[in-house]
Amino acid sequence: MNIPRVVVILLALVMTASCSEKSGSDRNHLQTTEATPREEAGPPKDERADNAERKGEDDLSPAEDEIAEDCVAFLRSTKSVPVQSATTDCPQCPVVNEVAEVLKFDDIRVDRVAGSESTCEVQVTIRATFNPSNGGSITGGLTAWIPPEQKAKYLQREIPSSRQVYKVKVIYRRSGKGWRAVEFDRP
Repeated sequence: MNIPRVVVILLALVMTASCSEKSGSDRNHLQTTEATPREEAGPPKDERADNAERKGEDDLSPAEDEIAEDCVAFLRSTKSVPVQSATTDCPQCPVVNEVAEVLKFDDIRVDRVAGSESTCEVQVTIRATFNPSNGGSITGGLTAWIPPEQKAKYLQREIPSSRQVYKVKVIYRRSGKGWRAVEFDRP
């Protein structure tokens, strides 16, 4: 099983549980359920899954776990590509083309969601730490968010030890019955 994917899903579930607001009828149902703990709360599990699927189709925004997955993929697309230089000391030595991920995902927070039927704008805060440097230049993903000083140090194999915080705006477009991230930008 892919550990980063499991972590993202767990984080999304925690965020969903902590950020969701219960309606008045849900609160009353919870109070009734708490008063009679022997009864099962809510519909059977199969009905809940069906309701969640139907709700996702009618939502004006992508699900939080989908947002988290897209943001982790964007972060992981930030790569370090070694500088290709022919060595005069060893012309028969193979050229190393090791491309590495620059950042390691720590967590994500969805700050704001504004959606309509066809588009949705989501603002998130991504926290990450730098992976060890291979001495290459940084390309793709969050390259525009990394300050030039950090890029220069990373090229010299020096990595910042502190956690990095990146604010990102993600634009989604409805694609069939789901959502597709089409743009990542600064808020």
